[in-house]
Amino acid sequence: MKRLLFVNACMRGAKVSRTYRLSRSYLIKFALRHPEYRVEEVDLTKEVPMYMDADALKLRDQFIDMVIAGEVNSEMFYHASQFAQADLIVIGAPYWDLSFPTALKSYIENVAVRTITFKNTAEGTLGLCRAEKMVYITTAGGYIENADFGTDYCRGLCKFFGIQNFEAIRAEGLDIQTNDPNAILREAEAAIQI
Repeated sequence: MKRLLFVNACMRGAKVSRTYRLSRSYLIKFALRHPEYRVEEVDLTKEVPMYMDADALKLRDQFIDMVIAGEVNSEMFYHASQFAQADLIVIGAPYWDLSFPTALKSYIENVAVRTITFKNTAEGTLGLCRAEKMVYITTAGGYIENADFGTDYCRGLCKFFGIQNFEAIRAEGLDIQTNDPNAILREAEAAIQI
């Protein structure tokens, strides 16, 4: 069975988050078309990834060396292994401060593990992830225009991790006083192509 990894960074929670609503619409449409996939979810509203300060990085590097040597199988790399082995990655994150919530950045720092999701070669960095595609889903209260750095960042991650295809889905202008947010979301949901 193939694996779809849903990285849920919809920080307002399932009942309130409009990004979560749009993400769920994608996941439901995908499941109907692709029953061969099993969905695994990382819920960043409940699970806080380790903050990567100098001490955490030093500890991680020590564990990487121990794993390479076959001395330990560390839980520290669970998310990195899960990310590397997914066949499709879907990230749901609201547009916050020109990109996305801090929890998502911290999660990405935890999955960017040398020898699991990428490796360095004489020619440069080589991505080791199995996924053929990453889908980034976001919503914004205002208009994003040319400042969608969250989407740009995730598109860059695809190259870094060796993921060949990228798709961005977004609904914006949800908090503009003259707009109907439900109509905008319905339009974005209807436009989802699987």
